[in-house]
Amino acid sequence: MSINHFPQEKLATFHAMNQSAIGIDVHSNLIVGVYQSSRFNSTRASIDGDTWNGDSTKKGLEYFAKWCKERKPEVLLMESTGVYWQSLYESLENEGFSNKDIVVVNARDVKNRRGNKTDLSDAIHLAEIARNGDYRASFVPKKEVRQLRCLWRSYHTLKNTRKRLLNVLHKQLCQVGCRASSVFSDIRGKIATQVIELLIGGKSGDELKEAIASVIKRSRGRLKATPDMVYEALRADMDSKVWYSIRQHLEHIKFIDKQLEAAFANLTIQSTPYEKTIQLLQTIPGIKYLTALGIVCELGDDLSAFKSVRKFSKWIGHAPGNNESAGKRYSGRTTPGNKYLKILLVECAAGIGLMKKGFLHEIHQRFKERIGTKRANVALAHKLCRIIYSILKNRTPYQERYKPILKELDWGKRLKLLMVLEMWGLAVMILKLQILRLVIQPLYMVLISIGEN
Repeated sequence: MSINHFPQEKLATFHAMNQSAIGIDVHSNLIVGVYQSSRFNSTRASIDGDTWNGDSTKKGLEYFAKWCKERKPEVLLMESTGVYWQSLYESLENEGFSNKDIVVVNARDVKNRRGNKTDLSDAIHLAEIARNGDYRASFVPKKEVRQLRCLWRSYHTLKNTRKRLLNVLHKQLCQVGCRASSVFSDIRGKIATQVIELLIGGKSGDELKEAIASVIKRSRGRLKATPDMVYEALRADMDSKVWYSIRQHLEHIKFIDKQLEAAFANLTIQSTPYEKTIQLLQTIPGIKYLTALGIVCELGDDLSAFKSVRKFSKWIGHAPGNNESAGKRYSGRTTPGNKYLKILLVECAAGIGLMKKGFLHEIHQRFKERIGTKRANVALAHKLCRIIYSILKNRTPYQERYKPILKELDWGKRLKLLMVLEMWGLAVMILKLQILRLVIQPLYMVLISIGEN
């Protein structure tokens, strides 16, 4: 297709950032692409274009990637529609397009106008945005990191599933009258698991009591509760039909534990090329191997896509919000971002808050005094974002620059309190003098009148 314009029309719209571009509307079973190329001279201006409409099978994606390659666009733009864009992205990569050529954007940033919603019009709209350069590209790491990210998120999902099943197990144990949580701090701990399995196995009475005593004896005093206390807490309605569900959940948890071990072992092997990066991240207080592994799986080791630490923090979702109107600043809540990294860093910040000393611990304490524990965790997570960015950019380990912040703050607070007390002390002194004047003045007048008489 070609769109012609009269010579007297302004040609500003054709002086775009990219002379040619392809807009791609991605669906689960359909790919719609529009190619646009602008040409102009002193008398005539036009946009030459072409369209593609095909299926999203592997063969269809390969044909579409070749079609894109033949047209040699400067940029290809598509929305991050669920996970459907990922297979197309890899097909375009296999055809020779680089990460700079393929741009993935958030759908909310490139919405078409209402009342003009078709697959073709969406693709045309994306092509126009791509030519004008009016988009904000999402961060898409290289293929190896994307695959690691998928493995890490599966591992994270398994952990959440295990937690959910543990909660259901605890609820059902309470339902049959078993109060295991009153004597065990963790009902899936080693001792608690053995004792609950004895109960599920059908043991009861003196036999159960003796078995509990032998398990606790082997624990070498790690359990505070006595065998009698454990036995009384575990006495339950053994005739309940809920025990069938409890057995199923226990077997499911055991199966997930095995899957978690296998998934973690696989992650460790697959992340071997990034071992140095993981070691660098572990130099930060509060970040252990598993957390460092999660950060690398989500980010990789190349942060060149982020031009500044502020953009990096905003992408994660720990940058303070910017909400101002009519000269008034409203809520500065953090922006949405990568929820997996967001959770990891907040957990690290909470762990740093439980430490006994350290520079980051004292920063957390300072935040906690001002804004409370939960907000302090988010504020320290933002600080961790900045540290991680610096470490991965400069490839240098974290250096603890310990400084007694709290002591300095204590002296500052003391001075402020002294000033306040001095002000209040002066006020109290003036108040006392006024009270004395009110009390003494009538007495003085009485004494004068007596003396005159």
